[in-house]
Amino acid sequence: MNIIKVNTDMEPEEQLSGDMNNSIFLAGPCPRENYEDDWRKEAFEILEKLGFTGKVITPTNPDFMKLREKYGDKALLKQTTWEYIAMKKASAIVFWVARDIQKKHPAFTTNIEFGDWFDKPGVYSGFPDWAEKNDYLKCRLDMKKIKYWNNLEELLKHVVKKLEKSPTDMFFTSDTHFSQERTLNYSRRPFVNLFEMDLEMISNWNKTVTMNDIVYHAGDFGDVSTMKNILSDLNYKQLIWVMGNYDRDIEKDVNKVISELKNRHIDVVSKATFEHNKKTYHVIHEPDEGKTHPRYPDSIVLYGHIHGRAFAKKNGFDLATDYHRYTPISIEQVEWFANAVQYWDHNVFCEKASI
Repeated sequence: MNIIKVNTDMEPEEQLSGDMNNSIFLAGPCPRENYEDDWRKEAFEILEKLGFTGKVITPTNPDFMKLREKYGDKALLKQTTWEYIAMKKASAIVFWVARDIQKKHPAFTTNIEFGDWFDKPGVYSGFPDWAEKNDYLKCRLDMKKIKYWNNLEELLKHVVKKLEKSPTDMFFTSDTHFSQERTLNYSRRPFVNLFEMDLEMISNWNKTVTMNDIVYHAGDFGDVSTMKNILSDLNYKQLIWVMGNYDRDIEKDVNKVISELKNRHIDVVSKATFEHNKKTYHVIHEPDEGKTHPRYPDSIVLYGHIHGRAFAKKNGFDLATDYHRYTPISIEQVEWFANAVQYWDHNVFCEKASI
């Protein structure tokens, strides 16, 4: 188990760049004065006992108050940015809200973070029975029918089980275009900049896919300048990467990056085929580049390239992340779409709309 702490000598983007896969962020109140009185110490011991082998991220920073006095809002911005990036890249976020007004653990910041995250995938919450003023947080969880825990060990057991679950599942995505300005603008993606776009896609990926899963990526992964760090941030057991048109343009650079990531199990292919529940699935990039047209329903074509602009074909559909909320989709979702094709009428597939 590797514990990741704030390094005040490094910029957050630098410290948290690459190798952030399989990580748990411990969210909740941080001590203001007595740093020995931090619930995360108990969490470390529990995770060690559970045999968790990933990373554990703690935002507790004993230097923060001194840095705040010296540098003012610059120190606050640096700490906040560090926490923001770490929470985005984490595979799981654990809110343990041990709020204690008498011990100066008011958890004011926790309230904001909880509101941002509590109902998203990969987020787990709990409160010790003695904790104060958590009624509103519990109310929001109850309204959404989200389970929460009153025992830290049981909460962490649940999280570790989720991250180390088996058997292997399959997930699918395409056209992530990490760090590519052209795609951010051309595809009108709802992010203020590339930094936010990359973080959101890493977050959605890591809170969906575990280190025991296989991911099929149907091409156009992203800019080669950030590719190595982003690949090493992502969860997967095996990545089957079907080369897209952008990837083929930089194939030598892609192969160089992959060769440097010796233990990341990345297979680069021109197309992929697999069997699942008596159906054959073909994963390609461009939907109209081949010479044969597999027949539905026995064969389904999963493609990318068109960014959800024409999602459905009569024998397949688009995997592009733009259409799927910038999140890899599961084999169960793939099957749902594959079965839905039979119920779509000619209006879905017509070439032009008429009046």
